[in-house]
Amino acid sequence: MKKILAAALILSMLLCGCGKEKGSSESKGSDTQPTTAASEQKETTTAETPDHTETTSANVTTTAEAAETTAGTAEETPEETQTGTVSLNNDPFEGLYVEEVAHNGTLSVDRQGDIYKVHIGFKDSAAVYHDWYFTGEFDGRQVLRYNNCLKSTVTYSEDGSADSVQDYTDGTGYIRISEEGTKTGLIWVDDKEDAGSGVFFVKQ
Repeated sequence: MKKILAAALILSMLLCGCGKEKGSSESKGSDTQPTTAASEQKETTTAETPDHTETTSANVTTTAEAAETTAGTAEETPEETQTGTVSLNNDPFEGLYVEEVAHNGTLSVDRQGDIYKVHIGFKDSAAVYHDWYFTGEFDGRQVLRYNNCLKSTVTYSEDGSADSVQDYTDGTGYIRISEEGTKTGLIWVDDKEDAGSGVFFVKQ
């Protein structure tokens, strides 16, 4: 009987010991699980960081390239504008011409599209000035013919006041490119009053 009780006691103690070890193992397993999950989360965060850095670097590079492209375009614009300006100043007729003998007359040619506006001014005396205005086109022979000339005469008084009179508005004639020696200029033929007879305007 004593042997049976002793065996039962030993068996009971063994069973109690196994339960404690199993509970302890489960507890240790539960404690380890969050730590492992935290480690995995940390690794994931660490792994994602380089990707974000690479994306930011790519964005900065793209922005820098766009800025360089914009700067290149801005630098090209003045060249185009300059080329257009040069072509406008190459007109062979446009400019200022001055009467070569007494220098008391001027002739100016201003181009507007295919049409040329011409103004001729002569000083008749210290107080009297004559002006002719007309428009036309130069033909293949470098001649501009007109039939719409307006002539006006301005007279200045001693007190400085001016009196302008319109003489006519239907003048006809032409101007023509000519050369005298090394000088290039314009000859003016006035059908109305022959005001340009013997006059040679030299280009300035």
